[in-house]
Amino acid sequence: MPLGFRYRNLRRLRQILAVLVIDYGFGSLFDQLDLGRFLPLGRRRRAARAYEGLPSAKRLRLALAQLGPSFIKLGQILSARPDLLPREMMAELRHLQDQGPTVPFEQVRGVIEAELGQPLSQLFAGFEQAPLSSASLGQVHAAVLPDGREVTVKVLRPGVEQVVQADLQVFADAAAVVDRQVPALRPYDLPGFVRQFADQIQAELVYTVEAHNAERVRRTVGERDACLLIPEVIWSHTSRRVLTVARVYGHRVDQLDPALGLDRAALARGFGGFLLRQIFLDGFFHGDPHQGNVLVTDEGRLALLDWGIVGFLEPKTRRLLAEMLRAMYQHDVDGAVSLATEVGSPRLETDLVSLRHALARVIIRAEVMPPREFSVGEMLSDTVRAMSRHQMRVPMELSLAAKALAVTEGVGADLDPGFDFREVVQPVAEEARAQSLEAGAMLDRAGRTLHSLSRQLARLPGRVDTILSLLERGSIRVRLDDREADHRARELARSLNRLALSVVASGALLVGSLYMLLSRHPSHSGLGAAFLAVGGVLGALVTLSVLRWRRI
Repeated sequence: MPLGFRYRNLRRLRQILAVLVIDYGFGSLFDQLDLGRFLPLGRRRRAARAYEGLPSAKRLRLALAQLGPSFIKLGQILSARPDLLPREMMAELRHLQDQGPTVPFEQVRGVIEAELGQPLSQLFAGFEQAPLSSASLGQVHAAVLPDGREVTVKVLRPGVEQVVQADLQVFADAAAVVDRQVPALRPYDLPGFVRQFADQIQAELVYTVEAHNAERVRRTVGERDACLLIPEVIWSHTSRRVLTVARVYGHRVDQLDPALGLDRAALARGFGGFLLRQIFLDGFFHGDPHQGNVLVTDEGRLALLDWGIVGFLEPKTRRLLAEMLRAMYQHDVDGAVSLATEVGSPRLETDLVSLRHALARVIIRAEVMPPREFSVGEMLSDTVRAMSRHQMRVPMELSLAAKALAVTEGVGADLDPGFDFREVVQPVAEEARAQSLEAGAMLDRAGRTLHSLSRQLARLPGRVDTILSLLERGSIRVRLDDREADHRARELARSLNRLALSVVASGALLVGSLYMLLSRHPSHSGLGAAFLAVGGVLGALVTLSVLRWRRI
C-alpha cells in the first residue's frame, strides 16, 4: 500500500493527480510532498497550453471545479481559511461556482418517488422538468403543490454520496501522508481539518439537516429583522434527499435595477446587522451568504437561501470574539493579544512578542485604510492568519465566521456602494459584550467554572491512584538523591491541599458575592450567604494552616 493510500483509492488518486499535474501544472507541489513518483504519464511540471498563462490561484479554482463535488466543497471551505492559504488564493476560491451537469429528469423523478413514497403526479400539481439550477450535490426544480403553492424542489444527485465518500477517503489518506512526511505542516493539523470537512460535507448530503437549519433561523427572525425573509420548509415534501421550500421570486443583489426604487442603504444595514447578530448573539450563522444566496424581492425584502453551510460559535468563543474586535477598534494591542490566546490554543513555540507586533500591524492598517480597502472580514482574517503563523491552533468556526463577515460586507457594498460595515459592527459587538456582563450570564459562567472545578477535584484521587499503580508496576521510575525527599514530599502534599482548599474557597466566595450583589429574589440572597459562609470557613482553615507552618 504505497505511502499509506488504500489500494481501492489508488485509481481515484491517479485521476486527481492527472488533473492537478498534467492539466494544471501543480507537479512541483507534489514533488515537495514526495508524491512525484506516483504521478501518471511521466513527470511533466508545466500546465497544459490552454492554462499555462493563468495565475496559480485561477488554475487551482479551475482544477477543483473539474474534479467534482467534493473538491468544489473543499475549495469553498479553503476560501475561509486564512491560516492555510494566502489572501489572493482565498479571494479566487470564493468565485468557485457550485455547479454541475444536469441530471436527467427520469433520475430526478426516481429519487423523489423513492424518497417520498408516492408518484410524482400525486405529490405535485405541476413539476418543471428543466432545472432552475444544477449544483455539485443536487439540482433545483420549480413545482406547484396540489393546494396551488409554488415551491422549489432540491434533489440530491443519484450516486453523489458514493463519490463523496470515496473522495473523503483519499483526503484522509493524503492528509495522513502529508502530516507524516512534511513536519512543517503538522501545526496545521491537516488530518483534523479533513475530519471537520468530512463532517460538514456529510451534513450537506442530508437535506433534513439544511431544513432544520433554515427553520431554526426562521423562528428567531424578529421585528428588527423585518427586511429578512427565510423561505418556509414544506415538511410533507422533504426527506433526506429531497428538500422542498416555498418559492421566492427576486433579483440578485449584484444585478439590481435602479428602477426598483429600493432603500438600498437600509437593506445593507439590515442585512449586515442580521448576520452580525447571528454570529455574536445567537452563535448560529449562515456560513456562505454570497450574492447567489441572497435575493431582493419586489417588496424590498432580502431572501436568504441555502442553509447547507452553517457555523456555530459557543458562548465563550463569541464573547471573546466580540471583545477582541472591540479591543482592536480601540487600538488595545495587549488586550487583543490576550484575547487571541484565549480564542486560540497557544503552543510552546508561540512567540507572543511577535504575535503582538503582527496584531499591531493589523490594527494600524485597519485604522489608516478606507473601509472598502480593508474590511472587517479582512481584519479578522488577517488576525486568524497571524495567530496561525505564530503556532496557535485556530478553531475552524472562527475562520468560517471571518469568511461570513467578509462576504456579508461584499453583499452590503453591492446593495449600497457607500456602506460602512464598521458602523454596524460596533453596536452589535457592544450589545454582545453587554449581554455577557448581565447578571444571569455572569452567574451562569461562575456556576460552570465551579462545576468544572468540582469535576477536576473529583477526578484527582483517581488520577493519583493511577500514577501510584504505574509506580507499583515499575512503569514509572523516579530516582531521588535528595536526603530530604520525604520531608519535601510531605510539604508538597500540604501545599497541594492548601491550594485545593484555596481554589474551592475562592469559588464559593465569588459565587456568593455574585448572588448577593446581582440577585433580587430573597432565596438567592440566602443561597449567596451560604456560599459566603462556606468560602469564609475554608479560607480561615487555609489561613490557619499557613500561619501554623509559617510558609505558603
